Amino acid sequence: MAALEMKGELITVTVGVVIAVASWVPLWIVEAYDRHAMPVGLGLFAFAASFVGGVIALVGLIRLVIHASRASKLGTTEYSDGRS
Repeated sequence: MAALEMKGELITVTVGVVIAVASWVPLWIVEAYDRHAMPVGLGLFAFAASFVGGVIALVGLIRLVIHASRASKLGTTEYSDGRS
């Protein structure tokens, strides 16, 4: 069960990073077509979406670190209350 929880946390981190990076792709496409274009709305969307993706990745990373520290204290991947 613990390995499944760690896998879920790694997926959360990966999804957050993908969201953060993918949110900038439309802005890069517009810039590739016209270097002088200044799409303010698209830039605000990219910033907001990358912020949300970063928060998702940070939450997953914090949960992963907490889980890893518990596992290292116990010397195994089981929790102290008997969950595995």
